[in-house]
Amino acid sequence: MVKRWNEPSCRSTSTSTSSVTTHLDRLSTEVVREGWQALPRYDGPHPLLRVFDPAVPHFGESVSLVRESASRTWWYRSSTGENLAPYDRPGLAAARITRILIPFVTAVLAARTHQKSAIDVTCPDIPSAPDPAQAVTIANLQQRFAGVICWWGASTKEWWALIPGGTQWKIVNAPDPDDLVQAVLRARPNG
Repeated sequence: MVKRWNEPSCRSTSTSTSSVTTHLDRLSTEVVREGWQALPRYDGPHPLLRVFDPAVPHFGESVSLVRESASRTWWYRSSTGENLAPYDRPGLAAARITRILIPFVTAVLAARTHQKSAIDVTCPDIPSAPDPAQAVTIANLQQRFAGVICWWGASTKEWWALIPGGTQWKIVNAPDPDDLVQAVLRARPNG
C-alpha cells in the first residue's frame, strides 16, 4: 500500500501549514532521539525545523517539507536541496540528518580541543561583509582547490579548509594562506 499525503488545494490555508508542521514535529521527535536539538521555525511563509548540536549551536541543518512534483510525494528536504526521506519516514530522515551533521560537528569539536588557548564559545558579531583582502584570498584558494571550502576564522585568527573525500571529510587549519595550501595538499585524498 502506497501512502500519499495530499495537500489541500489552497497552500495558504491553516490546514496546509498545520499538516506541514505536524510532520516537522514528528521529525523533531526523531532527531531528538538521535541526540540533536530541534528548534521549530514556523513563523515564516515556509515552516522549517532547525537541527543542531547544543555544543555547536551556530551550525546545523534547516529541514523543510516539500512536495516533489513528479511523484506528488512529500519529502523532508535538507537546506542543500537533498531529499532526505518521504514524509512518512521521519526516522530515516533523522538518520540522514545525522549523516550530514556528524562530520562537521566532529570537525568543529576536534578543532576546539586542539586549540592552544581557550576562546569564547559565544558567537561573535559577524561582520556584514568580509575583509576584502581575505575575500580575495578565499576566492583564490577555492579556485585552486575545486570543492574545498575555505574561510578565515574570526575567533581563531587562522585560515581553515574543509576538504571533501567521499564519506571521510577532513578539516585543516593554518596561521597563513601559504601554510593552508600545504595543509590542503597533504590532506587531499590524491595528495
